[in-house]
Amino acid sequence: MRTKRTVTRRIQVLKENRKKYARTSEIPVRDDAYREAVREYPEASVEEQYAYGFANTLAKKEILIPEDDLLAGYLFQYAYNVNFPMKVSEDFDPAERAKFQMDMEREIKETKELQSESASDELDEFADAVEAWLVKHWHSGHTLAGYEMLLNTGWGALLTQVEEQLGKAQSEKEKQTVHAFQIVLKACMSYMHRYLEEVERQLNRLKRNNNIDKGNYNDSYNDGFGTRRECLERMRDALMNIETKAPETFYEALQLLTLANEMMYCENIPSGISLGRIDYYLYPFYRKDVDAGRLNYEETGELIEAFWLKCSCQKKAYQNMTLGGCDADGRCSVNDLTYLCLESAANLRVDQPSVNFRWTDDMPEEAWKAVLALIRTGMGFPALLYDPCCMKAQMNNGVSKDDVWKYGFVGCVEMAIPGKENAMTELARLNLPKLLDLLLHQGKDTCSDKIFRMKNQKSLAEFETYEELEQAYLNELEYWVRKIIRNLNRIEHLYAEKYPLPYLSVLTEDCIGSRKDVMAGGARYTGVGFNLGGIGTAVDALAAIRDVVYDKNMVTLEECMEILDEDFEDSEQIQRYLSARAPKYGNDQSREWDVDQIAFRLEKRVSDTLKEHRNYWGGSYRFGLYTVEDHAIMGMHTGATADGRKSGESLSNSSGASQGKDTHGPTALINSVTNFPMEEAGNGMVLDVKFTPSLLEEETGKRALRSLIETYFHKGGMEMQISIVSVETLRAAQEHPENYADLIVRVSGFSAYFCSLRKATQDEIIKRTEHVM
Repeated sequence: MRTKRTVTRRIQVLKENRKKYARTSEIPVRDDAYREAVREYPEASVEEQYAYGFANTLAKKEILIPEDDLLAGYLFQYAYNVNFPMKVSEDFDPAERAKFQMDMEREIKETKELQSESASDELDEFADAVEAWLVKHWHSGHTLAGYEMLLNTGWGALLTQVEEQLGKAQSEKEKQTVHAFQIVLKACMSYMHRYLEEVERQLNRLKRNNNIDKGNYNDSYNDGFGTRRECLERMRDALMNIETKAPETFYEALQLLTLANEMMYCENIPSGISLGRIDYYLYPFYRKDVDAGRLNYEETGELIEAFWLKCSCQKKAYQNMTLGGCDADGRCSVNDLTYLCLESAANLRVDQPSVNFRWTDDMPEEAWKAVLALIRTGMGFPALLYDPCCMKAQMNNGVSKDDVWKYGFVGCVEMAIPGKENAMTELARLNLPKLLDLLLHQGKDTCSDKIFRMKNQKSLAEFETYEELEQAYLNELEYWVRKIIRNLNRIEHLYAEKYPLPYLSVLTEDCIGSRKDVMAGGARYTGVGFNLGGIGTAVDALAAIRDVVYDKNMVTLEECMEILDEDFEDSEQIQRYLSARAPKYGNDQSREWDVDQIAFRLEKRVSDTLKEHRNYWGGSYRFGLYTVEDHAIMGMHTGATADGRKSGESLSNSSGASQGKDTHGPTALINSVTNFPMEEAGNGMVLDVKFTPSLLEEETGKRALRSLIETYFHKGGMEMQISIVSVETLRAAQEHPENYADLIVRVSGFSAYFCSLRKATQDEIIKRTEHVM
């Protein structure tokens, strides 16, 4: 029977003590282990070298079972400078997040080594575009491993499959790849055994002290899990079973998931290591235990919260958890674990893991109430995504009907099939306002003084009509999309050749049978994301130019650009007009010309261009309309824009209107956004909507919110995330961060501690329109 739960004393203690286990000494362990493997096996293939590096990491890293914990394991922070083209300083607080950046010099150099000389100039220009923030480029780090497959098979069965493939390998390359799989699976089982040895060591220490049920362990939790000895014995018995075999109970399944996920951080960048449909694939274990009388609802909730806190040790890591959605027959699959996970997020108030909820039309009223309770916390959880629209998008991506219902989310809002897809969702994000600025400056970047090759060769005076200007921008947009894709193809080739991921591969279903690493195309699906940044800002800038230059003749185009180049100095009057009175995207305006249609034409041109191309692995380039935190950073590298925005200020967020410019209410906003068919956003999209906290104090407000969500979805919307936090609270947190350390807000596709965000991002969030209904 489901009852409302509260956080137990044990969970409170675990939450309070999380940071004390972070270790500075652990940061270099991973890179050192990989470097040692490369030195020790100079003749081995890169797959084998990195497999040995992974095995070394598991053998050398600390094994930690936090005091009072119900599950073994802890997510340490590491550097990632060897098996990725990344730069990660080892000098950071291990209780916080490391600063990651692409090593573009290394990546471009290594890519050139695989390409003809003719590609060199374009690769150099791509590197310049990344440096100037015309393009955001990121080695994905996003994973959606086949944890469900692992829970149903176990390490031993996977190793058996790999050893069978060793005899079938046709080439030296296949033999090396399968051998790498064998190395990592043996290392996984050895790692499980290390935890088993640690549990036994702790049990023996209790016995030696003749202090089995006392000592430092607080034995008064009275939560059904017994004494410390009993907790450790349960842990020992589980580890003995899951060291090689598939789990039999919910506790064993959750323990295996915990350690399998922990191992992913020993191979992959902590940037979107996601969990998939955890309520769906853990439910059979839960149901079996409940039916057998081994587990109850409250105990399950406490175990889930213990797991939740392990994830929270990696701050701002974009760890996504997918809840809800349909089953293979199209029916809502919400169950007890769905409610427990939603409740855990509300109870614990931590930024990780991120929660995405798959909305179905047949979901029960109780599910809506649980979703609403989490929304009311103000953390921006859960993001709401409409199943029919998401599944259409996935099928447009080439996903089969048999697989599509299984989709989960990776990172922020990117869709992928767990255990069957290599989701390279963040390889490119194009800064639309900066591209417009380059067009109007004949390729010169006013922020960096770099010069870029442009398709358009016209001077400002030659744009005699607005239509000519917009067409030139659309052509420039297409030109740059194609140019970026050519460079992505070259870089994807590098990733396939030099940056294998053997651990992720053994948890990706088709890799073992195909004898291919996931980065060599072993997954059933490999999608590459191509995202846009600043859509609202770019559209508003174009609309403003049409308004003041071509329709009202207030200034010439040359005069407009002079005003922008001076960042509106001594031009406050026209800045106020551009900011407050020029047409704005997101207001469902009906005019002789519709500003929302500008957005449609920009989005459609990019989407149609992407459909013409295939990535290096033969998969699709997937269109994305979300910005993570990049809209703020891109704004810092973009000059003043014709919508009244000053140089350095944040760009608009994701698919929505510019901050504070959607003045006609939330219904007008969703009408504007849904002009574009969102099923074409195969890499996901974000619509942030902010409401006053008072909205949800009365039943009428709650009903109005649900009606708005359902109207949006039925008009073609894909995703909506709702912020319920006052401007006053946000401003107070900016002024006195020491008083708001635990304040969590929605950014764009993810939530984060407000005080951990850069000021530009904080300002952007504060400026968002606060809607009432």
